Amino acid sequence: MPTSSPAPVSLPLPSVPRMRRSREEIEAAVPVAGPKRVLLAAPRGYCAGVDRAVIAVEKALEHYGAPVYVRKQIVHNRHVVSTLEERGAVFVDETDEVPEGALVIFSAHGVSPAVVRSAEERRLRTIDATCPLVTKVHREAVRFAKDDYEILLIGHEGHEEVEGTYGEAPEHTQIVNNPDEADTIEVRDPDKLIWLSQTTLSVDETMEIVRRLRARFPNLQDPPSDDICYATSNRQAAIKKIAPQADLVIVVGSANSSNSVRLVEVALEYGAKASHRVDFASQVDESWFEGVATVGVTSGASVPEVLVRDVLALLADYGYGQVDEVVTAEEDILFSLPKELRATLKEKGDSSRGLGGRGARPTR
Repeated sequence: MPTSSPAPVSLPLPSVPRMRRSREEIEAAVPVAGPKRVLLAAPRGYCAGVDRAVIAVEKALEHYGAPVYVRKQIVHNRHVVSTLEERGAVFVDETDEVPEGALVIFSAHGVSPAVVRSAEERRLRTIDATCPLVTKVHREAVRFAKDDYEILLIGHEGHEEVEGTYGEAPEHTQIVNNPDEADTIEVRDPDKLIWLSQTTLSVDETMEIVRRLRARFPNLQDPPSDDICYATSNRQAAIKKIAPQADLVIVVGSANSSNSVRLVEVALEYGAKASHRVDFASQVDESWFEGVATVGVTSGASVPEVLVRDVLALLADYGYGQVDEVVTAEEDILFSLPKELRATLKEKGDSSRGLGGRGARPTR
């Protein structure tokens, strides 16, 4: 009998860097009318809540040693997550993946009470790195549910932040994903109704949803203070100013970063001829530069400045060496590190960094 041949083995082809077209080729393809320049948005990049969460993981690794478990991505940025993984952070989807008694950090997006209970049942040591602005929304949900209000939570179903806020009062909360849902949602008592929101949404779309809800429910109450965070609002305001002048806008940020994705949408809505999101400079397609005189550059609130500098360096290679910073706000917000971590830092005599937040706009 003939012997059977072994099954073929499929080996992946090695990754070969893509050969870029030269600056001369791009300029020859479609001439550029006018001088080349970059309009660099400020504020951009890390917000105080993100900075605080990343420092929390770094300090935990430094003082407790690896591994340190983190539920979900600490912030929505591929570079940040991979860098922390190299240092010993282990990212998991749920607490039942964490060995009993181990240390787990809750991400900046927050968690529901059910997740906290699960961690307690597994006797996990926890550090809560939830952004204080997200915690504020959680407290609003608890407060209004206690007073028997129905909560219309504006946000993207399935996003970690929305899951956490919804979990505070699921029996009192409905999620509104978009303006069309505002036209069809039914409520229990239109006279005892309040809206809250995810902190990283488009300001304009959120206000459109509220407008449509209020047209149907005139007694709809506003949250005690803005739920959309200062960083999200500031980054959108900066790109709104740049977009009308831009032939191209490049947003540095990850696909699962809600505020980064919104920046692409806002740029297009406010007049940019084209807008693209990239994680890294290597993902920029040089064909985007054909016929482009003005490039707008910004980054989401979970993006370290080094990634923006890489994009600026690439742009300089293609003749966009003039960089004009467009400043629409100054940010000096600082947040204390999580209380569980502060106690350890004090005990260890570590006074190197007890706050999260840049305290100033980023510099080139």
